[in-house]
Amino acid sequence: MIQDYQCRFCGKAFTRERTLSSHMCERKRRWMNKDESASRIAFSVWLDFMKYVSPNTKKEKTIDDFIRSTDYIGFVKFANYLIELRPLESEKFSNWLFKMGVRLSDWTKPGTYQLYVQEAAKKETPERALERTILAMVDWGTNTNNNWQDFFNKVAPATAMNMINMGRISPWIIYSAGVAQQLLDRMEPGQIDAITKHVDTKWWISKIKQNETQALWIHTTMSQALDMPC
Repeated sequence: MIQDYQCRFCGKAFTRERTLSSHMCERKRRWMNKDESASRIAFSVWLDFMKYVSPNTKKEKTIDDFIRSTDYIGFVKFANYLIELRPLESEKFSNWLFKMGVRLSDWTKPGTYQLYVQEAAKKETPERALERTILAMVDWGTNTNNNWQDFFNKVAPATAMNMINMGRISPWIIYSAGVAQQLLDRMEPGQIDAITKHVDTKWWISKIKQNETQALWIHTTMSQALDMPC
């Protein structure tokens, strides 16, 4: 029997168009899911990765190339991880993974992101750290129906611990702004230990001592933003 209908994704042939239409192979399923959020993010990250590993390649990669890639599942898994994680500057996180040569299978491991957060925070300027922290505080206020200026007094200690460990609250503020001590005083010893482990406290204490002028600027500016005496 002549088989006139062939799946363009897997090459399987069929005698009837209706049978081809109902056929669902893995690559066809991937193509049909291409407009979903995770698929679009995965494709974007994959494109950036391919440009990084093959910068001189002139031929533009397509969605068909992606769905045929042996790394497709890994990139979609990473995309779902990004959606759930909402990392600090996800594009920079992805580029860091490329540059560090981290294996794709390790991209979604918690320790990998924690290492990125530590390194990114250490390279950040005090100005950027303060701006980003205030934006995170404002976001907290919006989500909890609180005045963002009450963050250090009202945020749940566990929430604050996670925000610090995830890089949303910069160590620049935790170790420079006097008002941050009010938050630390409300935390349990285990929460303080978790912060110490994740943000490299010894490094930051040394950093603050070596940059007293910048630390004082953060303290003063934060106090003024919160309408508190310096």
